[in-house]
Parts: sequence; structure tokens; C-alpha cells
Amino acid sequence: MNSESEPSEKKKKNLNPSLSLFSLPNDILLNCIARISPSYYPKLSLVSKTFASLISSSKLKDTRFLQKTCEKILLVCFHFPTKSPSPSWFSLWLKPNQALTNDLGKKEESTGNALLVPIPSSYCRRPPTFMCKVGSECYAINRYCNPSFDLSVTKPGTGIWRKVPKMMTVAREDPIACVLDGKIYVMGGCSQEESKNWGEVYDTKTQTWESLPDPGFYLRVSTLRKMEVMGKKIYVISSKKNTYHIYDTIEGRWEVVAPTFECSVVVDNVRYCYTGTKFIWYDKKHNGSRRVDGLSVLERHCRAGSGHIEMANYGGKLLIIWDEFVYNARDRHEKTNIWCALIAFEKRNGDEEVWANVEWASSVLTVPLSCVLLRHVIKAV
Repeated sequence: MNSESEPSEKKKKNLNPSLSLFSLPNDILLNCIARISPSYYPKLSLVSKTFASLISSSKLKDTRFLQKTCEKILLVCFHFPTKSPSPSWFSLWLKPNQALTNDLGKKEESTGNALLVPIPSSYCRRPPTFMCKVGSECYAINRYCNPSFDLSVTKPGTGIWRKVPKMMTVAREDPIACVLDGKIYVMGGCSQEESKNWGEVYDTKTQTWESLPDPGFYLRVSTLRKMEVMGKKIYVISSKKNTYHIYDTIEGRWEVVAPTFECSVVVDNVRYCYTGTKFIWYDKKHNGSRRVDGLSVLERHCRAGSGHIEMANYGGKLLIIWDEFVYNARDRHEKTNIWCALIAFEKRNGDEEVWANVEWASSVLTVPLSCVLLRHVIKAV
């Protein structure tokens, strides 16, 4: 005899098989998905074409904006030379409702609460190479650009993108860009022979493009990683570690200097830099740079890598991405572990010292030794 808690066979037969989540109107589905953490989106998009379509639509972002559930996620770009000539994008997946740990210095495997997962085409059409906010508008450069639709602009919350009135001079594939004084500087992603138009700048006020001076053959043939803005100068960081190419926006000319730092970022009006051996900081109040205290273990980990480090302002904290060489003596296997760490800062001794606290750090991805860490994008979803 069946238990009373179990449904009878007759009741099972009367269940309507058409009643499912997919029978709901798309507007209701969007409201449900908008309440789910974006960490689940890459995997959720693989469940069905319906989910994939809704997750990749602009309506989802509009719904999250109205519900005030928008979150910032990290997108990381890698180049796998042996697999594909085009870069591959990954997103940082943080396991919801789990306490992240600091795995620096630990011998055991990572907890797995933080991972970099590949972005399927069904989840995201093509992550933008670059996004920025100028005034009240957001600008984005598509990953694969052509002169007919390369730079697009929107007002946050509208979900409506439009192309800028005038187009780039040349087609670009995966360029790098930065913004300075309301102007968007775009470089690379085109043929090395494009000496006259290898770099361009878009003035958001006059809505016009202007070509930049030729930076020289060696930069045009290099693999570009990122651009850093310091004062009125733009630092172009490429695969060549021994030099930095700097564009002076006031003088309108290029110069080549020896690098003094691997990367830098501004958090709460303080610029933090990694020099290749240590983390330093400086602001307008103090003369010269000073060392960040409390990061000796992290610095040791970063020195073990190839020096490809990315830094980002992640909600008022410093997010660091770096690679670490790993050699397995047993099977003579070489690989690279990609690490992420989130760091909070505290000023002490009358703002004369900056102390860092590593809130969490974890190995988030293992890649072949030939893989190159290119750049990152912080995107609101």
C-alpha cells in the first residue's frame, strides 16, 4: 500500500506535462533570471536555447537595472597560440554564498569556490574589447570591429546601443583602448602596415576621429596587452618586457623608456603599481612612492610567474590576476596556473602607511605554458 505522502498513480496521470518553467512568458522568465547571480549565467545558458537567448539579450540587463540587482563581473582575455589565432574570453565565477579563502602559501588544492570559466557563444555574443563611461554615456568597442559598426554608445539603463556618427579609418580585430579627457584612444588590432592609422582617437565632444602619429615598427608588430593612463601620458604595454611605448597627448609624440612597473591602477585616489618585485603606492599628498605593507607572500607568488599581471579596481578593492609557472617533476609536465586575489587597503600612521589585507586568493584556471594573459574587462550585468 502506498504511503499517503506519495501521489497516487491517478494523480500522476492527471499532471499536465505542458506545465513547466519554459511555458511561462518571457517577461516572467526574465524577472526570474534577473534575481539569479550572474555567476550562474554561463552554465545556465547551456540548459536550453530559451535561456541562452534571454541571457544574451539586452532586456536582461535592463531588467536587472530596474530590479537593482546589477553586479560587476570580471572578463579575462587569453591567447592560446596552439589552438586559435583569436583570443578567448573567460569570466570569473564566484560560488554564491560561499566563504572564499586565502590559498596563498597552502600546499593543498584550491577550494574551487572561485574559477575562470570559458564564455560560451550562447551566453555572450562577443565580449567587448573595451568599455568606458564618458559623462553620462557608456562607450564600447566590439571585439571584432569593422568601420560600419565599431564604436557604439548608450545611456545606462536604456539598453539601446547606437553607433557613433563617424567611423574608424580602418577595420580592427581586438584592439586596445583607454579614455583620457573625454577622448577615446584606440590602438592596434589592424595590419602592421597601417602606419598612418594604427592608432586613432575619438573626441566624444566633437564626435570626430583623428589619426595618431606612427609609434614605430616594433610596437606595430608586437602583441598588445593593455594601456595605462598616467597624467597626460598613455603607456602602451606590449609583449616586449624591456620597453614601454609612451604617447604624450600634450606634445603629440611617442617616446620609448625602460619600464618602471608592470601594471598600475587607481583605487580611492591612490595609485597602486607592481614593479616586478613589489607593490608600491603613491598619491598627490606624498612625494615619491612607498611600499605597500602586508603583501610579502603575494609578491613571492607573483615573482614565480612570467610577469603577466593584471590589476583592476573591483568595487573599491584591488583585484589582481597573475600567472604562476608549475613544473610536475613526476611526468615532466609544464603548465601555468592563473591566480586571482582580492585585496582591501587600510591607511595607518596618519595616512603615511598603507597596509593590505588579502581577503581571498585562489588558483582559478590551469592553462598550457604557451597561453598568454592579455587583458581584462570589468562589466556590469
